[in-house]
Amino acid sequence: MSGIILAAVAGLLAPQAAPHPSTQTLYTAPAIRPFEPGSDFGREIAEGDVGPTPHRAPLTAPVTVDAYDGSYEVTPTDAEAAYEQGVASAEIRADQTAGPMDGAWRIVDAEGRTLYEMVLMDSGSGRAEGGWRNARDSGAAVFDGRTLTLEGVGGIALERGRSGWTGRLTGDGQTRPVTLTRPD
Repeated sequence: MSGIILAAVAGLLAPQAAPHPSTQTLYTAPAIRPFEPGSDFGREIAEGDVGPTPHRAPLTAPVTVDAYDGSYEVTPTDAEAAYEQGVASAEIRADQTAGPMDGAWRIVDAEGRTLYEMVLMDSGSGRAEGGWRNARDSGAAVFDGRTLTLEGVGGIALERGRSGWTGRLTGDGQTRPVTLTRPD
């Protein structure tokens, strides 16, 4: 009995592997803020309208599929349409200022096997930063305009190609050709 307790205490005192410390800077807010409606948003009455009239009565019980007549959703109000338009506009502005490396990527070898998955935030000026992962590990990723550095793995000198970026992954004394492509 005391052997079991001693084994349990020894298991608790055994050193545990800590996550790899990152050398990246902390998150900072983006230069373009997301869509933020004004304080009177949704309270102004559209020109020519008398006032808001409810499209349907408030729900007091679950609605069955048989209760729908012709359409599953009501027509959006002017405020709902304006909000959706503002969100879409903010997303378009953010996409227009993003650099070429912004988004999700896959790093595949010459045989087409995925070595790493990666996400980068490229603001369009300066370096792109993000992270990488595979089945065993993960870490930070930095692209300085020519070289993609995967923390703990190595570096890839990149050249732009037709279907993405190509280069040679150098790390652990090995060099192999790789391609960066967008995930499906």
